[in-house]
Amino acid sequence: MRVRDLIFGLVAAGLLATYLVLGSQLYAAVGPSVAPTPTPSAPRSAQPAPRVPGTIAFAIQGDVYVMREGAYSHLTSEGRNQQPLLSADGRTLYFVRREQIDGQRSLQGQRVNARLGYSSIVTKASAGGTETKVLDGLRREDRAGGFHEVSWLLSPALSPDGRRLAFLEDDGDGAADLVILDLATRQRRPLSQGADLADLSWSPDGRTVAATSYNTGVAGILLWDAERSGAARRVEALPDGDAYRASYSPDGKWIVYALRRDGRNDLHAFELATRRDVALTSDGRSWGGVFSPDGKWIAFLREQGGTIDLWAMELADALGGGSPRPATRLTKGEGVDGQSRPSWSN
Repeated sequence: MRVRDLIFGLVAAGLLATYLVLGSQLYAAVGPSVAPTPTPSAPRSAQPAPRVPGTIAFAIQGDVYVMREGAYSHLTSEGRNQQPLLSADGRTLYFVRREQIDGQRSLQGQRVNARLGYSSIVTKASAGGTETKVLDGLRREDRAGGFHEVSWLLSPALSPDGRRLAFLEDDGDGAADLVILDLATRQRRPLSQGADLADLSWSPDGRTVAATSYNTGVAGILLWDAERSGAARRVEALPDGDAYRASYSPDGKWIVYALRRDGRNDLHAFELATRRDVALTSDGRSWGGVFSPDGKWIAFLREQGGTIDLWAMELADALGGGSPRPATRLTKGEGVDGQSRPSWSN
C-alpha cells in the first residue's frame, strides 16, 4: 500500500504522502496549495525565453524540456516523463518515465487482474537522439502467472564525475531507499534500508548525497556518506518548519532548500560550516531551487494564480547580507511540473 503519486501536475497542499494501491508510488508531495486552473497546451515548438547562462532541464505536463540560449523545447513527447537531470557538461539528460503493465495481484486471498505501475530511468543526449534505459522498474516479468515484480525508481542524481548514479528504489514495501549505481560495472550499493527519502543531490566533491527524509513527523534534510551504508546525519539548526529538496552550491559550502511553515513555502540558503540561514524569497509560493553552475543564480518553481512556472533569480550579494535581484519568469504558464525539481548545468 505504499505509493507516492508520481509527479502529476500541481503540488499538493501541505506536507503529505499519498498512499494508493496500484499504479503509483509514494512520492512526498510538498509545496503550496494550488487551485486547478486551465493551462495552455504544452508547447511543441521552440519557445523564446529570457536568456540565462547554461542549460536548464525541467518538466511540463509529463514531458522534459531543455532551455538554452534564450529558448526552450521538448525532449520527450510521451506525457509520462519527469524528474530531469543534466550531466555536469549539460550534454546528457537523465529522467524518470512512468510505465504500466497488465498483471495480477492478491487481494483478500483472491487473484485479481491489476494494472501495475512502475517507473524506469532513461537517458539521452540533451540535444536529442536515441534513448537508453539505464534502469528498468520491471524487475521480473511473469508472463505465465502475471505476478510481475516492479519498482518505482526515482530522483536520479549523477555524481560530479559522472561515474555513479544515485536513485531511490521503492518496491512497494513501505520504503524509498537510497541506492548508488556504478555506471561502468552496473554494481548497486544500497545506502539505506527501510528509509523514506526523496529529492537526491550530490555534493560537488562526490562524497555526500543530500536527501529529504520523511521517516519522522517533521520533514528534514539528511546528508548521506556516499561510501558507507547507513551513515547519515541530519542538518541541524534550520529554522522551524518542514525543510525539503536541498541542492548544493557549486563550491559545496551552501545548500538551497525549501522551507514550509504555516502553509507557506519559501526558498532558503544554509551555509553548512557556519549554520547561517538566509531567506531568499518571501512570497510563500516558491520551492524546488537549484544553483546555476557558477553559483550566481538560483532557478526555482513558483506558483501564481494556480499556475506553476520556472523562475530564475540572480543572487547578487544575497548570501553576503544583501538582497537578491528581482526574479524573472522563464516559462509562460504552460503548467510546469511542481514536483520535478529543475536541473541546471553548463
